[in-house]
Parts: sequence; C-alpha cells; structure tokens
Amino acid sequence: MTGTQTADAAEWRQRASIDVPLRHPHRQDLLYEQWQRGLGHLAHVRQLRLPADRTRGVHRTRVERRLVGEVAVSRQFSDPIEGVSGSGEADGRADLVAVHVIRSGSLRIEDTGRRADLGPGTLCIRDLHTYWQFAYTAPTDCRVLVLPRAGLLDHLYGTRLPALTVAPATAPESRLFLAHLDAAWSLADQLGPEATHAAGEALVMLLTGLIRTHAPVAVPPRSLRAAAVAHADSRLRDPDLSPAAIARALNVSVRTLHRAFADGESVMAHVRRRRLEGAHRELGLPGGPFTVADIAARWQFADPSHFRRAYRGAYGRSPRRPGKRST
Repeated sequence: MTGTQTADAAEWRQRASIDVPLRHPHRQDLLYEQWQRGLGHLAHVRQLRLPADRTRGVHRTRVERRLVGEVAVSRQFSDPIEGVSGSGEADGRADLVAVHVIRSGSLRIEDTGRRADLGPGTLCIRDLHTYWQFAYTAPTDCRVLVLPRAGLLDHLYGTRLPALTVAPATAPESRLFLAHLDAAWSLADQLGPEATHAAGEALVMLLTGLIRTHAPVAVPPRSLRAAAVAHADSRLRDPDLSPAAIARALNVSVRTLHRAFADGESVMAHVRRRRLEGAHRELGLPGGPFTVADIAARWQFADPSHFRRAYRGAYGRSPRRPGKRST
C-alpha cells in the first residue's frame, strides 16, 4: 500500500446514511443530494431513484465502508431503491468490478442480455464495463465489494472476465471467500499497510477461484435452444414453467430466450405441444387410474374445454380413455 493509500484508508472507515421522506415533493432531488454528500465516491453508480410505488414513510440507506488493500468493502442496508451502475468500456471511471453478497432481501440486476434475481445466500460478481439496471426490491442487507478490474484480470491470466457470475454462498469457493472477507473486515483497523495490502490481494485471488468455478459458459443460440428444450421437457408438469423460469435457469434474459426460438415454434408452443403428447400417451395406457379430466390437470391444462379443443386440433378426435366414451 502506498502512502496515499494509507491516508485514504481512514476515509473508508466511515459511516454514511440517507434518509428521504417519501412524501417529500422533491424526494428524488433530496435523494441525489444526500447520495452525493455521503456516497459520491461510488462513481460507478450513475443513476439512483426511489421506486414510484413507494410513497409512505422514510427511505433509509446505511453504509459502513473500509478499504482492504485496493478493495473497497461495504456493509450496506437499503430500503427499496433502483438505478444504473457501470458505464461502458470507454469510461475509465467504470474500470471496476462489483461484488454483492446478499444476506437478506432481494437484488435484481439486468443488462441487455441477461437478468438475475438474487435472494439471501447468493453472491454475484459484475463487470462494470457495461450498464446494469439494478433494484433492491425489498429492504436488503448485503456486503458490497468494489475493486479494480485490471487486478482481477491479472489473476485470471488472460481469461475473459464474464459480465456476470452468480454463485450460492454455500459453495465451497464462496465459503472460503466469505470467511476471509469477514476476517479482513474485523481486523482492518489492526493490520499494518503490508498486511492490509496482502489481505486485499487474497480477496482478489479468491474471487478468481469463484469466477473460474461458477462463471456461465457462453451458449450459442442453437445450443441455447437445445438447453431450453431440455429444461422445459424435464419440467412439463411443473405449473410454474414459463419463459421467465426457463430464462432464469439458463442465466439469460427472456428476450434472449425468445430470440433462440425465433425461427420456429415459440418456447411456450413447444411446451404446449409436449404436454399434449404426454397427455396423449397417458390416455392411451389401458387400465390407468386417471380420468380424462385428471390427465388434463396433470399436464397443466387447467381448463378441460381448452384441453379438448387443443387435443382435437392435434389428433383429430376428442380425448378419451381406451374402451370409454369421451368425457
């Protein structure tokens, strides 16, 4: 750590607060003023706004921050809030990486190609060389790290830094990282410059292990379609199966998922066809215990009349059990 870093370390051992009455006629301006006064050093946060549906009470944000080597570590609590962070490769101010560890609450992050909804017990690493929409959608307690992108790339030895890496906090790599993070935080005021710098370097090294183990593999459109089909086919009886659920499972945005199906039937048309095929097979089993209505419900056709119409359209006759009249 340089002499400048030693002097700056005291600045990072600070607490900052934001309190904005949600009925205030200029609440967004008040939020911006308090943010700039208390947390303006977070240059990667480009926009910040209070949700339109929050109009009662007081918005509160609490931040305690420290510097561990070149890694800025914060303990943060925030009521629902949203904004934009990052600013693209051309802006050196955003030559950073952000890490969030969600302890309670919910964080939603999204760019043009992917979306993640993070709940308690999850950890994410974001490259700020892109614009990220973010929102704390509930009162959220989290740990946030901001570190230079270049240092992380040095330890990745030329490997491309993924835009987004998500891992469970229970993964072995996460547990090792979080244990070191807790130790570095608690000892930050007791360590000398060299030990503090080493602690920061160790945090960066442990993050590279997380990225190498949990980073998503880029999936070309055809492979994405195959992966989506396989995921959907394994969950055809799941009532919550939807494009959003499939996209979350594959770590892509819903728009990216729909593009993978653009040259043929849609993702939900595939699901409906495969559900009909499953119901057709089950109807053909002699001596089965289920009625036509039971089978329709088992394959997620909540409306029996809709099931009959879809079945007639696919197979040219009404659904019925062998040896029985249509019901």
